[in-house]
Formats: sequence, C-alpha cells, structure tokens
Amino acid sequence: VQRKSNRAKEKKARRLEERAAMDAVCAKVEAANKLDDPLAAFPAFKKYDRNGTQMKKVMLTVFKHNHGAYQFFREALQFEIDETSPSMSGCCGDDCSYEILSRRTKHGEASAGHTHGGGHCGGCCH
Repeated sequence: VQRKSNRAKEKKARRLEERAAMDAVCAKVEAANKLDDPLAAFPAFKKYDRNGTQMKKVMLTVFKHNHGAYQFFREALQFEIDETSPSMSGCCGDDCSYEILSRRTKHGEASAGHTHGGGHCGGCCH
C-alpha cells in the first residue's frame, strides 16, 4: 500500500513540474504577444528609409587585382572612379592596390550642379 502511494506522489510531482513548465512558456508567449513591435529590439529588421538620409553618393573600395568585382561595379552597376581614389588624387600613384568607386544617388545628382557665385555650395541650401 505504501508503494502505490509513492508512485502516486511521483506522478503528481511530475505532473506539477510539467504544468509549471507549461505555465512558464505560456507566460513568455503572452508577454511576447503584448509587445507592440516584437522586432523593435532588432534594428536590422526595421525598414530602412534610404531617401531620408539625403545621401549624395554610394562609395566602395575594390581591389585592382579583383578583375571580376572591378568589372562588375564599373560596367554592370555604372560606378565611376571617385575623385578621392588614390589613382585620381595622385597621392599614391600606381602603388595603391585598390580603387575607390562611387555612384551619385538621385539626391546627389540634383545637388551636383548647384553652385553659389562659381564656388561649391558647401551644403548651405540643404
């Protein structure tokens, strides 16, 4: 008779443990469901407003020995050698192993020709 009682107690204890574990999981689910934006803690999942940045150009660095990447950016994506690239500025000459490429954005194209009295705008109108 004592043996049955121990088995019953063990079963009841296991059942209570399972119920407690299930209640803990349900509490986590309820807390998650109460959040307005569950992805707010993860900025990588937010929609990026690229037009809000007023970015004038996109720049990248490509190694000269990587002919595939160089050709891809220059021909397929229409990137140009940037004026800050070592080959254009003349600081390194042919010693540099990379090029800086850039492409103007729509915002950059609109402000590219904007000048004041023959000088560069300097951002005073933006």
